[in-house]
Parts: sequence; structure tokens; C-alpha cells
Amino acid sequence: MIPEEAVADVLRRTDIVQLIGAYVPLKAAGRTFKGLCPFHTEKTPSFVVNPERQIFHCFGCGEGGDAIAFLVKHERLTFPEAVRFLAQQAGVALPATGRSDPDQGQGRLALLEIHREALAHFRENLRGSEGAPAREYLAGRGLTAELVDRFQLGYALARWDGLLRALKKRGQPDKLIETAGLIVPRQTGTGHYDRFRHRLMIPIWDVASHVIGFGGRALEAQEVKYLNSPETPLYRKGTHLYGLNLAARAVRERNMAIVVEGYFDAIMLHAHGFEHAVATLGTALTAEQARLLGRYTSRVTLLFDPDPAGIGAARRNLEHLINVDLDWRVVVLPGGLDPDAFVRANGAAAFAAALEAAQDLVTFFLDQRVSGLDMADPVQQARAADALVEVLAGIDNPIRREGYVHKVAQRTPITGRALLEAVARQRAKAGRQDAAPETAAPAASPPTAEEHLIYIALTYPEWRERIASALGMEEIRDPVLRRIYADFVQSGGAPASADHPPALSGYPPEIQRRLSWLWAWDPWSRAAAAAEGQGLTPQEVEELLTRTVEDCLARVGRARAVTERHALRQALENAGRRGDPDEVLRLLGEHPSVKRGRNAG
Repeated sequence: MIPEEAVADVLRRTDIVQLIGAYVPLKAAGRTFKGLCPFHTEKTPSFVVNPERQIFHCFGCGEGGDAIAFLVKHERLTFPEAVRFLAQQAGVALPATGRSDPDQGQGRLALLEIHREALAHFRENLRGSEGAPAREYLAGRGLTAELVDRFQLGYALARWDGLLRALKKRGQPDKLIETAGLIVPRQTGTGHYDRFRHRLMIPIWDVASHVIGFGGRALEAQEVKYLNSPETPLYRKGTHLYGLNLAARAVRERNMAIVVEGYFDAIMLHAHGFEHAVATLGTALTAEQARLLGRYTSRVTLLFDPDPAGIGAARRNLEHLINVDLDWRVVVLPGGLDPDAFVRANGAAAFAAALEAAQDLVTFFLDQRVSGLDMADPVQQARAADALVEVLAGIDNPIRREGYVHKVAQRTPITGRALLEAVARQRAKAGRQDAAPETAAPAASPPTAEEHLIYIALTYPEWRERIASALGMEEIRDPVLRRIYADFVQSGGAPASADHPPALSGYPPEIQRRLSWLWAWDPWSRAAAAAEGQGLTPQEVEELLTRTVEDCLARVGRARAVTERHALRQALENAGRRGDPDEVLRLLGEHPSVKRGRNAG
């Protein structure tokens, strides 16, 4: 329903590195950018974004495609939604199709738009006369106007339908606003009312800075202190972290994330220079959130409320995170203060000192405040170590488990051997298996001659016509490669480039993956460097390409001859079984391999 020309224009105006870089930390690697794949778990980056071809490809899991395909796969948008999203970002007006669009007004894109409009409404309220109570509250907590703008804080009016009326004026239907979690059906009668009323509004973003939900802080003591958006098609609280979009750069630069529990804890830490702070969203830190942090850093420092409930939550949190392979540290702030109150009362230097004194997991679990035991008493030290056995038994990586066991042994009177035996018994009792050792991805099969030829035709347009005339369609046995060859080499159209990127999302997934692989694959890095005067001369590049094309065409010819001889053998055997000597003579006289041999003789 969206014209191909419009899709091509949207892709041409989209910076795929900027788009994907909002979701995945990318580092320049020559002419491409690399990062950890968002579609599977990995420690070594195998995800490549090629700005010249406007494609991405993961050499680990095989996912690949263009900017539209990335949004379809990562954001679960439909094709029309992804095109409209990119068009909006690039300032491209899509032409009217004259047909009703089944995705219009539905799905994730429509929900993102409702949240954007709701945020604008809340921010306008905060600036208006009715926002005075919220402004007074913010001033009382020490938030400057700059902080309010940076975190886009707002105010929900003290009305039953303030937001509902504003969104309906913009043409948003009740059902979609309800799906967004912003209004609630009335229990009696019909209609809806606003979920958030007379509250300071805190937008919740995803890593790409899209508003996906809200937290509402009560301004009256008798109200529930915090009211958060329910889970929606956009928002699952266990998969996002508050402020990560703002903290991502600092987290990467410092190679550390600070994780706190409250919105204002994160906001005030940012205000005092700790811009690598993020907050959980009303739950304990989940393994999915921890893996999200793992894309940006290998070190995480957790801060918990210093009361018994906070310490208990910290222990439970770490017990289920201990299998996530990050360098965990824990800080329990002195004085019974949460991070917000502590940094305002004591300043940035005192908070930095508290971070420096962060405990590793073993020290934390053996802390008297956590164990409840007197760690100066050897007997009680042993009891604390015994209590840790179940926690240590939950570590499935045998190397990490043994490392933690030795740390416990160094700080208690129990020997490492005794602890290892106790942990082994506990694991056997629980039926736990060691995690399989990480193995390198199986080596990819060497590229075929056909893949080499198609790669050269795609990368060096001046070779396309020669290859197309020498390589017959029937000589390409792989059906996926055959489709790519037909559409991108033999078609005679303009070669794909950053100025003319193809809409890969219009092709089946197997075509997208193979084509993105061909464009991301770089067997000619020396040749590519020649353009910058760092490698071969243009003449040497041409000679290299000539030898490669001739060699690959010869390999295709030899494979064709083998296939022809096999077919001749089968046909001769069939003719012999039928007792048909005329057919045998005809086959011997007409078969190409026989003709070539006769001509050579």
C-alpha cells in the first residue's frame, strides 16, 4: 500500500547507524560499525552495521536486513508502521494510498504517538497555573528547571478526565487510550477516567528515548505514593530501566552502571554528576534488565535502601542475578539514607567515596547486616558460610562458582574443599547441571564460487555486466542465491548503494539474511583500503578482481562439467537398460562434454 518509490526515499533519508545506535552501542570498525547483537546473547560483537549499504547483519545468529527490517524485528512493528516511523523521523511526507490502511491507528506506532501526546499534555500542565503544587514539590526536592526539562517531568491535572479530553480532541479513540494504560474503564456505567490525577508525572523511556509509560508521584500524603503505568504492548517493567537512554553514553564511557530503586534517586544522582545511574521500575532487578546492561558495561553497582527490608530485597535480588555474568558490586549507604537523600545531604564527594567502598558479592553476603551473624566469631562465620552454600550452588558456570567458593574460604574458617563438596551435594540434591562451556561459533563454510561472483557484482558495479553474461542462471544451484542474482545482478537496474538502498523488507527473511551477509562480508578489505591509498593500487585491485572472477568462473565451469557427466552417465545407463543403441549414439554425439573432447582431439 506504500509505493516502492516512497519506501526507497525513506530508506535513502535514514541514517541506519544513528537508528540502530539508539538501541545498540556501536563502535566504528573500519568502514562499518560493530556491537553486541540485540537478537541473541553474545559476549564478542558479531553484529555489523554497514552505512554504505544501509544494512545490518549478525554473523552469529544470521539476522540481517535494512532499517525497516530492524524495526520490524526489534520493535515488533509491522512493515507499514516501520515505514511511517522512519518517515516521521526523516521528515518525509508519505503519499496517500487511497486505500484504508489496516495498521493505521493500531499497533505500537499508534501507542507511541499517544504517549508522545500525553507527555506534551503533562508538560504543558506543569507550566500552567494548575501546575503550581507540582512545581512547589519539585523545588522542595531541589530540582532545577534544567533537570525538569532534561527528565521531561510533567503534571496530571486534578480532574477525572483532563488527559482523556485532551487526547480525544486530537482524535484518539477511547479503546486505544485504554490500551496505552492511560485511562481506566468506569466500574459503574460507561466511559473512562484518567489513571493519573493530581500527580507529578515522570515519563518512562525505552533505550531509543521513546516514551512507553509513566510513573506518577502523589502530591497528597493520603494517596498511594507511586502509581505506575500497567504493562502494555509497549511497556513491560521487567525489560526496561528508567533513565538508561540518558545514561547509556556515561555507562559506556565509565564501564559501570549504578542501579538504584527510585526515579528521584536516579534523577538526583544525575544532577550531582553520576550520569551513569539508572533505576529499576518498581521491581527487583531482573535477569533481562541485567542482560540489557551487559550490552553497555561489564560492571554494575547496586544501591539498596539501608533498612532491613532493603537489605533483604538486595539479598533476594542477587541470589537470582548471580548467574548473569557481570561484575556485581553492592553499596549500602550509611546513615539510613536512600541515594537521593544521601547525595543531597552529603554531596557528590561522599557518594563517590561510598561507591569506592562497594562490596563484592561474597563480602556483601557475609556482611553482618545481611547474615545477621557476628562475623568476628569464627563459629558464626562458619554458619554464615553454610548459609551461602545454597546461593553458591545456584551458580551454573563451574569456573565462576569455584572462584566464589575460594573467596568465601578466604574469609571464613571453612576450607575451600569442604565448601566445594557441600556445594556439589546441594547441586546434586537440586538436580542442577553445569552450564555448557562456551564454544566458538562453528566456522562458516568457505564461500562458494557463486557467492564470490555475486559479491563482486554487488560491490563493484563495473563487473556486473561481465559476470551476468558469463554466469548462467541455471548454474546457480542455491535457490536463495539465484533469486538475489536475478534481482540484483541480472536485472540491469541501478546497483544498490547508500543513495539507492534496496527495500530488503519486501523480500522473504531468507533473502534478507543472505543479501545482508553478502553486503556485510568483507573479503576484500585490502582492496577497499586501496581507495584511501592504504593498500593495493587501483591497477592491483583490478588484477586481483580479474584473477578472482576468472578462477570462480572456472570453478563454476568444472562443477557444470561434473554435473553434465553425471547426467550423461545416468542417461546412458537408462538407454542401455532399455536396449536403445540409437539413443546411446545420440547422447554420445550431442553431449557437451563429449563434443568438447572431440573438438580438442
